[in-house]
This record gives sequence, structure tokens and C-alpha cells, in this order.
Amino acid sequence: MNLQRLRYFTVVAEELHFGRAAQRLHMSQPPLSQQIRLLERELDAPLFDRSTRRVSLTEAGRFLYPQALRLLAAADGVERLMSQRREGHTGTLRVGFVDSAAYEVMPRVLAEYRRRRPRVDFELHTLSSDEQVKALRAGRIDLGIGRAAADADGVEATLVMHERLLLAASGAHRLAQQRAAALSDVAGEPIIGFDRGVSPSLHAVLAGMLSAQGVAYDPVIEATEYTTILGFVAAGEGVAIVPASVQTFQPPGLHYLPISDAAASVPLLLLTRSGEPLPLVTQALEVVTELYAPQSPP
Repeated sequence: MNLQRLRYFTVVAEELHFGRAAQRLHMSQPPLSQQIRLLERELDAPLFDRSTRRVSLTEAGRFLYPQALRLLAAADGVERLMSQRREGHTGTLRVGFVDSAAYEVMPRVLAEYRRRRPRVDFELHTLSSDEQVKALRAGRIDLGIGRAAADADGVEATLVMHERLLLAASGAHRLAQQRAAALSDVAGEPIIGFDRGVSPSLHAVLAGMLSAQGVAYDPVIEATEYTTILGFVAAGEGVAIVPASVQTFQPPGLHYLPISDAAASVPLLLLTRSGEPLPLVTQALEVVTELYAPQSPP
């Protein structure tokens, strides 16, 4: 069924005059008459009674008119929705984010994005930075919020901020009595860390940072969520080096100390496919850029 012919039909049905209908459609009358005849042939039914004095709808034409209006309204709605999707007013943004971003960054970014684009839906996935790179390449997510990714071919990284690291310890731990800690204070302490198998890039960053201070980074317990890591710390099983944003999680018996070393920070990155054209992704970059002014390394 040719939707344009249905549009021609509804205009002729409203005007009941081929000349006036042609003027309204900004076309000449012969092509309009031809299109109506083709529509009648498609439907195998006459739609108009034509005479030299008047044009009127046949019974088939009267039946078709409201149906045609509904079909055209539905088609216009689909076209409008697709246009809104192209412009980034609607659609689904698939976001992968590291666990530590769930405490402060993600709620803040999503709240602002939803304020600007209330008709956009979100599909959220907690993934390590390395998992986000794989998911971006495979087309499973559109945007990643990560820390580091060693193998990032085909993926672009935009710096959001350098986030300070904190030392988490139980309230009964000797370090909890200090106002601040140094990376070297971790020497000899059992460390609770993020699973190196899930996030080898983050493990490498922390290992390099501690190695520069003569400290080996080899966690005795590894987990994939900071709530689990910090639960072990609060229970006195060891200490953890964590991004500052997770300190909003405050289980009983847990203490956070600032780390005095200038190098004690990790980047927070927006990860996108190289040359990503999706307006939803571009808008997310704009939101994050405005919320977090670009920062220089500390």
C-alpha cells in the first residue's frame, strides 16, 4: 500500500473537488487523478463517483476515509519517533560503568541527563573497564565509564577527572588512628582488592603505584564489588585502596583515610567507540563535561 496515495485520497475526500485538492497538494490535477485511479485499482474498488458537476465518495470511499486517517496518523507517529531518536530526544542509552562509579558519578550524571532528556531510557551494566572495552567493540553498550583499559583499540577515552584514592581500614586498625596515610604504610598489610581477573588494567595501575613506593600489591582477597571489599575491611580482614567516591558507603566499623602521596589517584574515563555517531552518546559526553570540568593530573 502506497501511503502517499492514501494522503492524496484523504485530501480529495475532504475537498470533493480534484482541482482544489490538487492546489492544496501543490500539484497539477492530471497526476492526482492518475494516483487516485491507481489506488482504486490496488483496492479493487471505486472510491469516488465522478461527474462533470460534482465528486462524491462511494460507499467504499466512505469506509476507507477514517481508516486512512488512522493509518496516516500512525505512520506520522512512527516518522516523528524516528526523527526524535535521530535527534537524541528518545531512545535507549546502554551504559557500562565500573562499580566505584555507582556511588556518586552515575547518580549525578543520570539525574542531569534525565532532566534534559526525560524520554531517553537507560540500560545499565556494571562492568570493569576491560569488560567495557570488549562490550563497546561488540556493540553491547554505547558508553562506558571506566578507570583504565590497556587494550583499547577502536575505543576513545575522554578524561572525566583524576579521583583521589583513600585507604580503607577497620576502626580498630592501627592506621585508623592516623589523620592520613601514605602508600608505604600498606607494606606488610593484608590487602583486599578488586578481582584482577575481571579488571587486569586497574590491578596493573595499583601495582605500579605501590611498586614505586617499594610495596608489593598482591591482594589476599579479591572481589568484584566494593561493598564486598569494604565489608571484609570493616570485619578486620585487611585494608583496601579505594576511589574517594566510594566513601559514601559507610558500614559500621569502617574508617577512610586520605592518602598523602601525590600519585595516589586514578582517572575516571568516558569510553566510546571511535567515531561514535549516536546523538545519545554525544549528549552524555556534554553532560559529563559540564558536570566535571576537565582536570589536569594532580
